This record gives sequence, structure tokens and C-alpha cells, in this order.
Amino acid sequence: MRTYGNHWFKEGSLIGEFSDHFCSAASRRKSALSLSAAKVEAELASKAKSEFIANMSHELRTPLNAIIGFSEMLGTLKISDPERVHQYSGYIKEAAEHLLSLINGILDVSKIQAGKLQVDCEDLNLRPIIESCLLIIDAKAREKSIAVRHQVAADLPLVFADRLRVKQILINIMSNAIKFTPENGTVMLAARRHDDEFLLISVSDDGPGMSAVEVDMALRPFGQVNQGFNKRHEGTGLGLPISLALARLHNGNLSVASEQGKGTCVSLFLPIYRNQDAEIPTIEATAAAPPAANPVVNQDC
Repeated sequence: MRTYGNHWFKEGSLIGEFSDHFCSAASRRKSALSLSAAKVEAELASKAKSEFIANMSHELRTPLNAIIGFSEMLGTLKISDPERVHQYSGYIKEAAEHLLSLINGILDVSKIQAGKLQVDCEDLNLRPIIESCLLIIDAKAREKSIAVRHQVAADLPLVFADRLRVKQILINIMSNAIKFTPENGTVMLAARRHDDEFLLISVSDDGPGMSAVEVDMALRPFGQVNQGFNKRHEGTGLGLPISLALARLHNGNLSVASEQGKGTCVSLFLPIYRNQDAEIPTIEATAAAPPAANPVVNQDC
């Protein structure tokens, strides 16, 4: 009902007063609903951050305890066996690298939320970057006997992107695929030209998959699909949100197609040319069916 300008009814009339009261009540109700929605959103954000902090305390303590424990063993025990010294030193290095990756993830999220994260883009050949990421992931895949396959188009074009950040996105995506794929499973990476403006890299797995609600949660900062006592995998849950933000900083996008019991496919779109006015692919996080475990180059997720 209109509450501004000229009154529709005669001033002082019964219907006029009823109209004024009705419009005022409707406005108050609308404001109350808006405040209630904002309160619920704030409470959910606060709960997610609290759960994230509780999870991070465990994630940070684990590598720190390993570093302290093995350092004490090297410092207090008289170990003359070079093999054991080398072994313990390797454990310390591995724990320190894990700790550094956790801290870097937290710092990246902070920069993203503050709008201070920047990318240094250049014309880039993705083929050697993809090969480097496959080598890094191979060790983790072997631990679970997971077959990592890849199919890169021969005519893969150059992209306009930041070398380090693209590598970070790919490692995040592939690490997630390895983490959630069961033993003896399959992870597939495919790269090809999507259209005249964007290149598409997809990473698919035959893991447990996610529902639409879980996909939305996985793409939110501080959100994790499995939390608390139900948590089955290590990690902070920052990989996908950071990857999504980095993809959009490149004037690209990232989408997740997943279905429970059928696996997940993550698609990364990167711009081919320097044209910063190119239309960004409007891809939403959905719970659509993922591709087959071995998608061919001319298929999308």
C-alpha cells in the first residue's frame, strides 16, 4: 500500500485511518523481518568462525607438537645413526611446511576479505604448470593407490594469469580431489579451450560427492562440510573459497558440480586474452551430476 505522496482516501475518514495504520504495520513488519534475517546471518557467520577457530587450534597444534617432539628427540637423545637423524629431520621439515601452508591459507583469506589480495598477471603457458602440479600431487595419490589421469589439449592457448596463484588454485583443487577420493579411486584432470575468451581446466573424482547445501557450505570462508565429531579429513576448509576468490581476481570463475554418491567435478575458467572487459562466465555452485570418471577433452563437467 502506498504511504507517500497524496492520500488515496479522505483525510480523517475511517478507511483513510485504516490505510495509514495498515501501511505502518506492514513497514514495521518488513523491517522486523529484515532485522531477523540479518541477525540469523550474523549468528551463522559467528558460528562458522567459532568452529573454524576450534578446528584451527587442532590443525596448528598437530604440526607444532611434531616439530617440538622430534626436535627434543634430536636434542636430548644421543642418536648416532645417520638414518634416524635424517628421518627425524624429514619429519620436522614436513610438519613445518604443513604449518606454513595453514598460516598462508589464513593470511590469504584475510587479504581476500579486506580486498587487498592482488594478482600479477602475464601471458602464461599452463602446460608446465599442470605437469608440476601433477608431480606434487602424485606422492599423495600413491599413498591411497589413486590413479591420477590427465588429458591436456594439444592446442592449449596461453592464458593471462598469475603463475603462482594459478598453481595454488590447481594444487588446492587436486589436493581436495585426492583427499576425498577413496583408495583405488580415480582423479581426472582435463584442460582445453572453452571458447574464444576462456580456457577450462576441470578436475573430477569418484569420491562421495556433496549435496547442494554442502557445495554452498564448502565454497564459503570458514565453512566445512564435515565438522566437529563428524570430521573425517584433516584441513581448514579454506582451499575452495580461496580458489574461487583467486579465479575471480583473474576475471575468471570456478564452479563445483557434485552429486552424493557419484563424485565431484571442479571447473576453473581462466581468461585467454588480455581483454579485461570480457564477460565472466556466470557459473553458480550447483549439485548437478558430475562427468564420467574419464571425461574426454570435448566435454564439460
